[in-house]
Amino acid sequence: MRFDQLSSIRLFVRIIETGSFSRASSLSGISPSNATARIARLESHLGVKLLGRTTRSVAATEAGLRYYDVCKRLLNDLDEIDTDLKGSQQRLAGRVRVSINVSIARAIILPRLPELMRQYPDIHPEIILTDQRSDFVREEIDFAIRIGGLEDQDLHKRSLGFPLRINVASPEYLQHFGVPETPDALAGHRLIDFKLPLPGERLGWEFETNDVINTLWPDTVASVNDAEARVQLAIAGMGIVQSLHFIVSSALETGKLVRLFPDLETRAPEVTLLWPRNRHLPARTETVMRVFSQWVKEAVKAVPTQLV
Repeated sequence: MRFDQLSSIRLFVRIIETGSFSRASSLSGISPSNATARIARLESHLGVKLLGRTTRSVAATEAGLRYYDVCKRLLNDLDEIDTDLKGSQQRLAGRVRVSINVSIARAIILPRLPELMRQYPDIHPEIILTDQRSDFVREEIDFAIRIGGLEDQDLHKRSLGFPLRINVASPEYLQHFGVPETPDALAGHRLIDFKLPLPGERLGWEFETNDVINTLWPDTVASVNDAEARVQLAIAGMGIVQSLHFIVSSALETGKLVRLFPDLETRAPEVTLLWPRNRHLPARTETVMRVFSQWVKEAVKAVPTQLV
């Protein structure tokens, strides 16, 4: 097999960043056995061991880490030169991989995405809808949008605001069961909880009076682990829910839901834009990421009265 050092270097960098021979070989479009052979040839060429392998994991040696830092900078420079010589300065183009909170994606980002694509038709967004923690390196995530602190990695953070937590029910429900006048009156109503991932965990119902937040733990008739599904149950007349304003805004505008206790609403956890520290990216990739993340920020901020 002919030794292609540049391709082998790209493969080596992918192995380090994904922590997996199989994942790196898949991204490179070659078989795992081919990947193993290429790395062995690269190590033989350099005369040093770059990777330590077991049946379960792969990790860089001390020499491998030094080689990775140099190779990453080299590849970034080569990619940038290629981009400039191909004349793509005239059009912003490239892939951006984004992990987005499911509710924010459905209510805010996806309906507005065609606007971005009309302005930058050569940007290729890869949208991953999830409320779970992302592994930015292994999943090759450029940035993420989350509600609350679900990430514990070393990340940059930019605030996009705080959603309002509001209470809603359908007109049909209120006509049949009556309108609760105070939060304490919820004890006599049919309430639908949001189900958290861990068994036994639940969200309290929060209300603010004179800058003091009071949390109630009322009995509920059902719980759902999907915010949009919970709202659909409320629209169907099953009960009252406490949700985020941007999730229920369209139902409020069409009269499918009615807002309760507007003077007692509280702020939900912060919406944040997160991206990795110390990641070496080609300048063109950074530009695409910056443009897309700025558009996301403006899209979220444009939602009236829903983020404070």
